[in-house]
Amino acid sequence: MPIDNGPGFTYHARKSIPRITGRGPKPILKHPTVIVIAQNQPLDTDAHLRRKLADAEERAERQSARFPGMDLSAIQKGVHRNIMESLLFIDGRYMDLLDLMNFVRCGRRIPEITPENVTQHYSLANTVTLNGIYLYQYLLAHGYDPVVVQNYATADLPGLLEEDPLAVCISSNFIFMNDINEMGRVIKRIAPHVPVIAGGMLVKKVLNEGERFSDKTLDFMGGFHGHVDAFVVEAMGEATLVKLLAALRQGRDLDCVPNLAYFNGEGRMVFTPREQEEIHMDQTAIAWDRVPKNYLRNILPVNSSRGCYYRCRFCTYHWLFPKVHYKSMDVLKDELKRIDALGSVTHVRFTDDNFTANRERMTSVLEMMVAQGFGFTWSSFARASALRPELVRLMKASGCEFVDLGLESGSQTILDNMDKRLEKEQSLKAIQMLNDNGIESRGSFIIGYPGETVDTFSETIQFINQSGLPYYHPYLFYYTGNTLVHRERKTLGLEGLGLAWRHHTMDSMEASRLMAQMVERVDQSFTDGQAYVEEIYKLLRGEGYAPAEIRKLFRLKRGLQLSIKGIRAGERGSETEKILSELETLVR
Repeated sequence: MPIDNGPGFTYHARKSIPRITGRGPKPILKHPTVIVIAQNQPLDTDAHLRRKLADAEERAERQSARFPGMDLSAIQKGVHRNIMESLLFIDGRYMDLLDLMNFVRCGRRIPEITPENVTQHYSLANTVTLNGIYLYQYLLAHGYDPVVVQNYATADLPGLLEEDPLAVCISSNFIFMNDINEMGRVIKRIAPHVPVIAGGMLVKKVLNEGERFSDKTLDFMGGFHGHVDAFVVEAMGEATLVKLLAALRQGRDLDCVPNLAYFNGEGRMVFTPREQEEIHMDQTAIAWDRVPKNYLRNILPVNSSRGCYYRCRFCTYHWLFPKVHYKSMDVLKDELKRIDALGSVTHVRFTDDNFTANRERMTSVLEMMVAQGFGFTWSSFARASALRPELVRLMKASGCEFVDLGLESGSQTILDNMDKRLEKEQSLKAIQMLNDNGIESRGSFIIGYPGETVDTFSETIQFINQSGLPYYHPYLFYYTGNTLVHRERKTLGLEGLGLAWRHHTMDSMEASRLMAQMVERVDQSFTDGQAYVEEIYKLLRGEGYAPAEIRKLFRLKRGLQLSIKGIRAGERGSETEKILSELETLVR
């Protein structure tokens, strides 16, 4: 996703503001239909991965002129080769754990997963995200008839567009920019007159700099012309969206709507003035008993706060939500009671950026959950330094089953460089407390952050192996101008963008090569490469797999990957067969 700075865009002049419906004012209907596309979980993960890599390589080629001292394109391609080395391939196709389970269920054949049969297979395409449900409730309350597409890959767009919707809204929280462009192209081919609107976190990050974009990014965004009619450039964005929809209904020009980016009559992107929306967390609570049942699953997401206290130097989140906002206890309790009353929900995923940061509030939330005796388990993100024995015991008593820990490194030097405000010993103690209380955990680690060396990477490997951490997920350091570390780029020798970078102690080629070694070097903790362990874990729990069975599935996948690569010399054929046979007895 390009985030370039420099001249390029200009604020609008009124004479160039188009009406984007293409057919005059929309008739004022009582409940105009608005389609909301919430996510784009692929049915074919191999094709999705290859397209994502190709898009990144195209971007590196496009931006290479900005970095005359670097061969950005070659670096990006080298990084991708190393990433591919860290993944499981069978018959030339990339497989995550769910793909592997489908493979053995289908007689060791790769099944063709379609929108019609996807529910018969293990797939993240069957999951639900909060953004679509929230927009459903918000738009319904403002006089619209929202239709939520939980997953673009499984949607019947031609059928939906036959209903002549007022607009199609694409949330970028879980969708890449190139995918948004492709969705817009498809929608316009089917229904050219229907406005396409894109908003969400990624749109905010990409378009935030507005008029200061470079010509290269101007050219990139020009590719959206004719596919996406307007972008909502706001971290919240729902109030702006309602204003935009009202303008479409009334056939008004868009210069009266704040926080927009769109194309003028000459095909040039222009911006309207910014107005930051206020955050009212109690108003974001979902009345789950009023949500259509076809939008629900047995695992549901809940958000009880927004924002983060900390200012980790690699993170972009601090400038999106610089303050922490909470739902009141009564509102949160009511929302959870509505979920429990559905009678079908087995697990709740708290999507808070740091559910455990405020220990006093966290204790009150957990005591409330214990008192209510909810019939579902739950998972969340957690900060290792916030965990204490009494808090972890209360987490377990309230139904906690899995937490994501942002550990980031096993080297104190790197943690300090990141301004993580976390001691390595705190992480070790947190993992031990969670293990002692039977709570599964996944630790995330950033590989290649400025200051990283082979030695600090080895410290991370040693930390994971000695900590007892059940699962881990490695991220290659991603360099963007929206981070605090960007301000130190000259001191650190940091240059490049995205996954193609270098600094004084390492470049992304070396970092990705080290990251590819982790599957072999980490033998008691498990990962799934590019897939998210926590998403797979909760999906499998919803399918009835026990925690021990899920751990075994991850362990077998690692063993199969190493066997196929021939790392265990002399045992390649027989061991591969043995592992596949064991998987067949476990997968149901």
